[in-house]
Amino acid sequence: MRSSDVLVGMPPPQNPPDRPLPPELGPASSHGYNCRCVAAHFGLDPAPYGVLPACSLSERQYRKLLLEAAQVQDEAKRLAAVRNVAGAHRKYTRMREIAHRLDRTDLDLAAVSDLATVFYSAGDLRNARQCAEAVLQVFKVSTAAIVHFGQYAEVRMIEGSREVADRVLISLATEEGDVAKARELIAGQRRRAAFRKEAGPEQYPPELLDVHGTDEMELRIFDVRVQIAAGDLAGARAALEEILAALEVLAEVDEIRERVTHQQTMARAERARIRQAGGEDADARADMLRLSAQHEGGPMAAKAGIGLAEARALAGDLPGAVATIVAARDELATAGLTGDVAEASHALGMLLLYAGDVAQARAQFEHAKTIRTANGDVPGLRVTDTALARCAAAEGDWATAEDYATRARESARASGDWSDCLHTDFVAAAVGFARGKEPRAVLDLLLPLTLAAAEYRFEFVSPQARTAWAREIAAPTMGMALALLSQLQEPRLAAELIERTCAAGAYTGVEGPSLGLTGTLPSLEILPSTEDTRLPLAALGSVTSSLPLRLAPPPALRWSPASSSELEPWLRLAAERYGLPRRATETVETWPAAKHGRETFLLRFADAGHTFLTWRTTEDLDTVHTHPIDFALVGTARQVLDAASPTPHEGESVADAVRRSLGEDAFGSFAGEQRLARVLALNLLPADLVAALRRAADGGNRPLLRIQPSPSLAGVPWGLLALPDRRADHVLEIDGIGTCFDGDERVLDVADVSLLAPAAIPRRPPAADGPPVYLLDPRIPGQSAFGELGSVLGKQDGTSPLIRHLDARLAEGPVLPAVGRGLDLVRRTDTDRRLLAELLSRPCSRLVFVGHVSRVRDEYGAQTALHLSCSAELPGTAAPIGPHRPFTAADLVLSDVDTMPARVALIGCASASDFGLAEPFGVLLATVAAGAGLVAATVWALPTSAAVPGSDPMSELVIAVDTALAGEDPVTELCAWQRSRLARWREKPEPASSPVFWAPLTCLDATDDGKTWVR
Repeated sequence: MRSSDVLVGMPPPQNPPDRPLPPELGPASSHGYNCRCVAAHFGLDPAPYGVLPACSLSERQYRKLLLEAAQVQDEAKRLAAVRNVAGAHRKYTRMREIAHRLDRTDLDLAAVSDLATVFYSAGDLRNARQCAEAVLQVFKVSTAAIVHFGQYAEVRMIEGSREVADRVLISLATEEGDVAKARELIAGQRRRAAFRKEAGPEQYPPELLDVHGTDEMELRIFDVRVQIAAGDLAGARAALEEILAALEVLAEVDEIRERVTHQQTMARAERARIRQAGGEDADARADMLRLSAQHEGGPMAAKAGIGLAEARALAGDLPGAVATIVAARDELATAGLTGDVAEASHALGMLLLYAGDVAQARAQFEHAKTIRTANGDVPGLRVTDTALARCAAAEGDWATAEDYATRARESARASGDWSDCLHTDFVAAAVGFARGKEPRAVLDLLLPLTLAAAEYRFEFVSPQARTAWAREIAAPTMGMALALLSQLQEPRLAAELIERTCAAGAYTGVEGPSLGLTGTLPSLEILPSTEDTRLPLAALGSVTSSLPLRLAPPPALRWSPASSSELEPWLRLAAERYGLPRRATETVETWPAAKHGRETFLLRFADAGHTFLTWRTTEDLDTVHTHPIDFALVGTARQVLDAASPTPHEGESVADAVRRSLGEDAFGSFAGEQRLARVLALNLLPADLVAALRRAADGGNRPLLRIQPSPSLAGVPWGLLALPDRRADHVLEIDGIGTCFDGDERVLDVADVSLLAPAAIPRRPPAADGPPVYLLDPRIPGQSAFGELGSVLGKQDGTSPLIRHLDARLAEGPVLPAVGRGLDLVRRTDTDRRLLAELLSRPCSRLVFVGHVSRVRDEYGAQTALHLSCSAELPGTAAPIGPHRPFTAADLVLSDVDTMPARVALIGCASASDFGLAEPFGVLLATVAAGAGLVAATVWALPTSAAVPGSDPMSELVIAVDTALAGEDPVTELCAWQRSRLARWREKPEPASSPVFWAPLTCLDATDDGKTWVR
């Protein structure tokens, strides 16, 4: 469409032009208003003004065509809303024909601007741009005509079309990665909207005044797309949650409901895209399922079905997934959605590629490329080129693979799209690595993108998003980088990369306590004052993801006193290459203080496909050892441990789990337990570490083994592991593992063992010294003593060993809460979060909690919880369980409980399970951040004493822990106690002495880390 072909149709002008015809109006065929012959109207010479076809129409004919134009436009909009591009295109073509007969530029501009939107939604970026730019060009001509005839108010009739076309150009600029241009156009839209609002209803109709804010909501969605193009997926995701919440409110307004529904679809589609890009597959599927249900039978449902087909394929139904995509593609093709057809072919190609059918996959990618080339879809072509690179690499055609990868990389660099740069660089690195390209060249590409991918997850507000990004995006790059560093024999760089991965810090983002646990509870009806930084109770909700908690990224890490970090130059390169901010932080040491005459071993594990171990000692920090542990070995270790652990499996009762754990093949017999200890050792302990431990122990001073496990190894009882005497030269069957051992030497026999806290966890100074605090077996509202959250200590009386121990403590001095006898410390009903905050506000030497610990939700550490005597009415971040609300790690971070005593015991089911999550900051590490230097906890669910009638192993463990925490060196004392339990087990392997009761106990010891600093 040329500007010279478009008419300027407006109501008849009231006054004749008082100046010559402007030059820009000369080439136009008409500049009249409302199809009336302007020259004839004013008795002017008609030659310069052209001939108006509409002058031949009668008033009746004119009105009839105008009514038809309005009806056709409504039908076109309806078809466009359901993404029936072909039908909408036909209707808009008819509307343009009518506009030309009527000489109505405003109608023609409305049709063409809407067509720009239709073409964009179809993926036809070339035609979308042509239509949008034509509208803006004609707008200039029309405006000149408006000025010429003095009808300034009539600009409102074409203003809306200009805004629609401008939004298409915003989308196109965003697609091309021209973030600055997109932001400039968005700012222009907001500026003009403000002008119209200031002019008011006297100058503009309601639809141009954005009375309900729907135009602004659309601009906010465009802002999100710009954020995505700029690589800020985290910010975009947070913004979308706010947008969707606002749209829920607007959806209640009848007159804008249809448009709001369309905007909700836009927002949910964007959120699904972000979730899928970040590895949040389940949440992305939820969005797509909702879109599919909402638009059932239409193109949007077909498009959502393409995304859902991938999950179907992963579930094992590849033929069904392929059939779904083919059917959806046919439907999309019928609707004229060529861009979505290309996406369908691309998705089909990816499934075929994963299935190993490279030739068929390539054909699908080539089909997608043909469409995207015709549509001018540059971002889509980048995606296609990376897919074709994978196809070529799969067939060993390395030259072609590198050509495609290089083309995609150059396109991504030109666009400035950070996430595209990361993706295309990864494909190029993968091709180079698989081809055997010069390793240093591959490292130059791979290591910065690995660091950038790992660093970027800390930009997400949502814990689920951080976890998914770490699993799906950061881990694959990390695995390849560590494999390459192993090939290059760069153990130091590999070790630093592992240590950085293990160094994630505490939750941050809260200036002060925002969850009051003491005093008067906030009212649900009264909003807090602007000076009050605390959240109202209603705002706390039940899901931690809604709270202002972000995980702090790793600070700068110092490798050793004699050596600076070799990873630092690579971090600077990653920030420069991918535009990530480098935060100014203090440098944190990654090693604890060495104890004189006692060698300390530092072990850190990281999961990245395989599991990688790095270890060194405080005696020689600059000598490092790194080992990849094959995922199959880790899988075997986990399988045998899960089969023996008393932690219930899905659908398994606690009683059944304990019976399984005390079976002959698990912890119920010495042979079963020894076999487990040997399998774990052979799979997880490298030979050089075992030899070094034995050498250190030969010196007569027991070494200290400090371990930061990866999520896959969080449940390992490290002290129980057997020490192999030799390694087999082939894979052994389970019955043959005994050939690698001469005796029954365990890690506990030669070393003391404790957990190692992540280096970046900030530490507050502990509470001042004072009495011990006991929270023992709190009564939980709504739970009987024998229920799921019932008593863990069982019935106690004055003669019970634990009560006698507590009476002895009382004889030595006061305890908290203040009581006259030990029995009054057990099964209290007032042991809630308010009492905890009040007790810990005083000087205290240690806190001993014995009770239930659980994950209220499984995704992340913030929702691990202690079960105190808290009623559901108390504020907190966890959803109530009947009349009870658990006390979560998030509650601890957000509340007044900001100081812990130097020593803490959390004796409950898998209280050390923080390390089992990709985001480990749960109650264990939250306690450390609040000041605890040492925390005793357990790595699996503890069976209660009811499992062995006539014995009380739970009380034995509590007494041992409390005694050790009161001593000089709790780690040494607890390991000595466990060695005595191991000796008893060897001597008399009966259920009451089984390691199932004492082996899960461990200490997280941060007392010598030298990291006391306030967040």
